[in-house]
Amino acid sequence: MPVSGWLSVPGVLVVLLATGVPVQSGLYSADEPLVSLAGSARSLLLGSSSSWLAEFYASWCGHCRNFKETWSALARDVQDWRPAVYLCVLDCAEESNSETCSEFGITGYPSMKFFRAFAEKTSDGIRVSGYTVDSLRKQIIDRLEEQKESPPPACPPLEPISTPELDQFFENNREEYLAVIFEENKMYMGREVALDMLQFEGISVRRVVKDQTDLIEKFKVSSFPTGFLFSKNGSISRIDPGEETRSSYTNLLRSLPGVKRANHRLIGWSEKTHDDENTVIRKADNSKVYMADLESALHYSLRVEVGRFHVLEGERLKALSNFVNVVRKYLPARPYLRTLLNSLYVWIRARARTKVLFDDFEDVLNNKNTDQKAVLSSEENYVGCQGSKPEFRGFPCSLWTLFHMLTVQASEMTTQRTVKPAPREVLSAMRGYVKYFFGCRECAEHFERMAQESIRTVRTLDEAIKWLWERHNRVNKRLAGAASEDPDFPKVQWPMPELCPLCQVKTESELVTWDDPNVMHFMKTHFSKDNIADTYLVDEDVLLEKQKKANGKRDKRDVPDQENKEEIKVNEDFSENTFDKKQEEGGKMSSVHKKEPEDRPHQKPTIIKMKPQVPLKQAVQEEILDLDSYGQGLFLSRSLQDSSLHKENRALHPKVLHEPQDADFDEAAVRSRLLKRGVDTKYLIGVVMENGDVNWKGRWVKMLEGGFSRLDISLCVLLYFLSSMCLFAMYLYMSLRKRCLRKRYLFPQA
Repeated sequence: MPVSGWLSVPGVLVVLLATGVPVQSGLYSADEPLVSLAGSARSLLLGSSSSWLAEFYASWCGHCRNFKETWSALARDVQDWRPAVYLCVLDCAEESNSETCSEFGITGYPSMKFFRAFAEKTSDGIRVSGYTVDSLRKQIIDRLEEQKESPPPACPPLEPISTPELDQFFENNREEYLAVIFEENKMYMGREVALDMLQFEGISVRRVVKDQTDLIEKFKVSSFPTGFLFSKNGSISRIDPGEETRSSYTNLLRSLPGVKRANHRLIGWSEKTHDDENTVIRKADNSKVYMADLESALHYSLRVEVGRFHVLEGERLKALSNFVNVVRKYLPARPYLRTLLNSLYVWIRARARTKVLFDDFEDVLNNKNTDQKAVLSSEENYVGCQGSKPEFRGFPCSLWTLFHMLTVQASEMTTQRTVKPAPREVLSAMRGYVKYFFGCRECAEHFERMAQESIRTVRTLDEAIKWLWERHNRVNKRLAGAASEDPDFPKVQWPMPELCPLCQVKTESELVTWDDPNVMHFMKTHFSKDNIADTYLVDEDVLLEKQKKANGKRDKRDVPDQENKEEIKVNEDFSENTFDKKQEEGGKMSSVHKKEPEDRPHQKPTIIKMKPQVPLKQAVQEEILDLDSYGQGLFLSRSLQDSSLHKENRALHPKVLHEPQDADFDEAAVRSRLLKRGVDTKYLIGVVMENGDVNWKGRWVKMLEGGFSRLDISLCVLLYFLSSMCLFAMYLYMSLRKRCLRKRYLFPQA
């Protein structure tokens, strides 16, 4: 039994360890009455003449796998309700679908949303809860009834039939039969049967509720439900289905002469199916930890899991910062990845008190605006965590491998006195990541309860290793044999005797106990640096070149159409008319730089970041006003040319934390000039020290958000002080003079 089998088993995160990220297939297949939204979510869910109930899931999520049976049963139960309402699915674990899931606001799995007919926006989806076929079926009916103004054209009338409608039904309709079901107000059977008969022609089904006393008395109905069949020839008969159930009514009505299935054109499964037999299973040594798995865990957690949130702020941003911090400190990463993690942590920490857009975070993750050798693999590459089928193991297994590696390395580095001891640092970072980012919300809730129960008892780094191992095995035992289990990697207590013969000890009563010293020795040996295998790893230089090409393609997509957008050059005069014109177009100022020779220094623009006037989800980037260029246009005589921008002088300035705005925009030089002129913006957060930390003592006070120097401010303060003193002196003089005059008037000299 490979070690990765244990790591793929659902551990403290309930089903976190049991399943894997599907590379080419999801939980559902084309033989089910479902529609796949892969590649066509917007076109199907928005503007459709049908209503849609969509499940967004992740195939590595054990809770989603357990829910599959319910969702498939619901799809079969309401398959005849099409085309009024369709059931559909989208696997958010597929990286090609992650952007779509984020666009539709999916932050946890499984998530169900109901889209009414003719929905216009992704935000029009209404969240649906419930995990039984009966409750979900009733919610579908409730949502359909709410669409009174624009119902799906194919949907039959669901409201109770009135007496005039009943009397004139055959005069206004071509059907041969009308089935009327009398029922209690809260019953759903009449509406369910009406939808069951949607694909059949020659008959209509309507309901009468108990409150309609005129019809109740007319037909002498005393028990509910009760059905009557009206024929076009004028005959009325009571329906006797044998038992008053939905299926009995439906089967009887479908068997009536003249009732036949209509020819409806239905939307079917559109996603291409994949052949699991073509999946290549890599040979893995169960005694090794594979760096490919660790890097795959980072790739998926940072790009896909974090990518589900458009905006990162507050506790969520803090959790991300802590997660990246422990990874950069304790993961024995390759050089380029280590560089990227350090840069990423510095970038996040500099924005700890602000809101961060994921698009900006992704640019840093992709090393988009720098030339440093920093890269993270852009795809999953599982080796030890590869399952017997694509839908098993993968990300959960690799994530647990990563966390066990971090707890062990934290203990080892503290022993070597390379870092200060922080017993719960890794566990707290893991807890924060799971709470705010892990897609399986039920798993996250289970882990949070486990953490609240006992995580505070951890006092040493070795206890942190043991805590994670114990909780992992405890839940493995509880969930052994679950549907989410990979049959080739069953959930067992780990390490197995073949890996560690001395770890398990049998007592006289044949009970197995653990030998803690041997378990600890095994954990530290198994998750040591020396036990990491580089097999199947892609060379970092190859990854770096691939990253550069990908960034180049993104830049081409981001270049505005030259026929529709005006090019603004930084070093040209910026007139008031141009500024006004750009303000009318939306207030966003863009800069396109001419490529200049390296020996020709040029001035970079000072930027003032404006608060966006639109919701953050709609904000693509911050608005930038080119203050220097604008100032040069209005006050040419006072334009400042800063020699600190020359390459030979830049080394004199401290390295300032910054968020790259554009590939050609050197914000470090801009901030350097602001610092020299005494102008602070709230974006000059701190100075990077040699150890990678940030010096927060050099924080500046924000001054008027304008281009005023310290000298200007000092002169203003000085003039204000002198003016105040002059006024105060005049006041004292006039006050004394008044007293003297009054004294002379009251006491004149003799």
